[in-house]
This record gives sequence, structure tokens and C-alpha cells, in this order.
Amino acid sequence: MKADLDRLMAEREIDVLLILPGENEDPYRTYLSNGVRSSSMVIKKRGEPPVLVVNGMEVDEAARSGLDVHNVDEFEYNVLLRTYGGDLSATYREWYRRIFEHFDVRGRLAIYGVGDLNTALRTVEALKAGVGDRIELVTEPVRDTIFDRACETKDAGELALLREAARRTSAVMRATRDWLAAHRAGDGVVLGADGSPLTIGDVKRFVRSQLFEQGLEDPEDMIFAQGRDAAVPHSKGQDDQPLRLGETIVFDLFPRLPGGYFHDMTRTWCLGYAPPEIQADYDTVREAFERAVEMCHVGIATNEVQEMVCQFFEERGHPTVLSTPGTSEGYVHTLAHGLGLNVHEAPYFPTRITKFWLQPGNVFTIEPGLYYPERGYGIRIEDTVHLSESGALEILTDCPYDLVIELAG
Repeated sequence: MKADLDRLMAEREIDVLLILPGENEDPYRTYLSNGVRSSSMVIKKRGEPPVLVVNGMEVDEAARSGLDVHNVDEFEYNVLLRTYGGDLSATYREWYRRIFEHFDVRGRLAIYGVGDLNTALRTVEALKAGVGDRIELVTEPVRDTIFDRACETKDAGELALLREAARRTSAVMRATRDWLAAHRAGDGVVLGADGSPLTIGDVKRFVRSQLFEQGLEDPEDMIFAQGRDAAVPHSKGQDDQPLRLGETIVFDLFPRLPGGYFHDMTRTWCLGYAPPEIQADYDTVREAFERAVEMCHVGIATNEVQEMVCQFFEERGHPTVLSTPGTSEGYVHTLAHGLGLNVHEAPYFPTRITKFWLQPGNVFTIEPGLYYPERGYGIRIEDTVHLSESGALEILTDCPYDLVIELAG
């Protein structure tokens, strides 16, 4: 949780966190800025609240964070830009020196942020040249950073936003299911109101209208993939494909509240009917999902849940990443991931690596699946869940699990 940051900084001997300024959306900046989006620099010293240094046009917006906000021109950014003839490296060198002296920034400093890598590297060079005598730049292990560990558990305010994102996303999924069910079939495909085949593009336009009505953003674009595409887990689907009866559709929806917290859920549907082989494998995935839900409790290592699902599938004749690393059919991914300001964050559920243990405050997905490209179908079921302080697992997603959507005619 955010309240753990100072403790984590002390444990890791980090004196200062620095989020580089930039116009890109940045979950690190949003996290430290209490949900407010801006292009600001954020400085978080151990034991002190963050401060924001922001473009003058965004001062009022940044002030909504409740934090100490400073205009970039308090440190003569635009004067320096003219002085150095537009040389950003030289400007940054002097600008950061003034800022670091003003806020007495010194010691072990870790840099985070989302943006252009070239700009970030040039900024690091400017920091070394301008304030290298004040700081020691440090890095952290991938997927085990201070932000990974802080974001791994959610506080009450974050949970309220995650529940709201779940409520709205589930409503969109249910509305899409009902909308599809209202259509009729003809010649092996689903027909639109004008009698022409309904396409994946038509469905996505409907979904986007529902997301708009619910006040949700879809920055990473939904997955609505059919047939063989459904067997390629990150295939987005092809907009010009007509919806065909009896083929699996993997609908993975992961929108967010504006600029903030995500929800992530997946349903697999067959329109009209499901062939016996698909129904059997769907039932297997559903059982794997239920077993994983039952096994997720406080204190268990996440890899144990992943490996249980692998063993369950293998006992039923499906290849998995446990015994067949790199397999492109069967169970080809890990079971779950944390969720918050990022679609993918801690805790992770690796195979054969004991690194994460479930704890109260975790919010994560559970999403087993089976994929057979050459057979032309893929199956995945996904809910987002919360592990409460009492140890109870709360399923945040609210949508039926039925495989078949019966059509109107």
C-alpha cells in the first residue's frame, strides 16, 4: 500500500524517489499524486510527502492532489531555456541543480516514470553532471521494485475505485451478452438488423458505446477474438470477420476509470451452440478456475496455485508450461497477475519460481485457459478478485459463466 512506501524506502536504503516530468500517462506519477494526472516532476523524500514541480498551465489541476505544488518557473526553467539557446540537456542540468538544492535532495535516488527512453537517458546524464555530487543513482530488480511491492496491496480508497471499475465493466460485459442474444442467425452466422452478417467490428463499436455510457476508458483495446484467433491469447480479433455460430469467442475486457484503476475480465462464448469437444474443454477450464479460486488464500505462494492448475490440465491430457515450456497449445500462460493502475502488476504467478505470497489487500485476476490454434478454438475464463483482511476471497467480477449464448431466432 502507499502507506508502506516510507518503510520500503528505509528497507531498501532509498532516500528519494524521482518521477521524471513528461506528457505521457504515468502510473507512477498518478500513484504518488493521489490520482491526479499532470506532466509534473514528483519528488518523494523518505519520511516526507511528495512534492510536485509542474508546468504553470497545470498548477490548479496538480493542486487537487492536496500536495505541495511548485511552478517550473519558480526555478526559472524558461529563463534557462533561453540562456542555453534551447539546449535541453544544459537547461536540465542547471534546472535540476536548483530544484535539488531548494528541496535539499541528496542521497540514494531511484528514478521511475513512463516516457521516451532517449529523453530519460539524457536526463540521467544531466543529473549526473548537475547534481552528481549530491546523489547516488540506484536501480532495483525487475518485478521487485519499491512500486511493485507498494502496489501489491491496495488500501480502502483504492479498493473502492477497483470495485467501481468492476461494477461498470461487468455491466458492459452483460449488456454485450444481452445485445448479442437479441440477434438472429442465418447461414451459419449472426445477422444484423439489416440482414447482413454481424461482424466483430460491429460488436466492438457496441462495446465502445457501452464503455462510454459507463464512463470507462479502453486505452489498451479489448480482445474480441473468434475461432483460431481465440486460440492466440493476445489476438485482438479481426474486425471484418462475421460472427460464426458454434465457434469460440474470447472476449477479454480490461478498461479503466478515467486515468485510473483498471478492471480485467474474460468470458468465452459460443453463439447458438457449442460443439461437444469445446463444451468438454470449457468445463475443464471452469473446473480449473474454481479450484484456483478455492486455493487462493493468505500465505500461499502464487507459483503453487499456478503449478496446481498446470498439473490439473496435464492430468486431463493437455500440455502446459510446467512440463512443456514454450508450448503454443494447451495451457500456455501463467494463471494470474495483480491489477491496479496497471493492467499487469504484482503479485505475479510464475511457474516454478517462489517469489510472491498472497496477502490481505491483494487484487488480482484468475484466468486459466486452453488454446488449440490448429483445432480452431481457444477458451479462457477470467475474474478479478480481492483477498480481504479477513482472508476471504471476494470476486469483484459479476457476469454469468455460461458458454452458449442462445440467439433470438
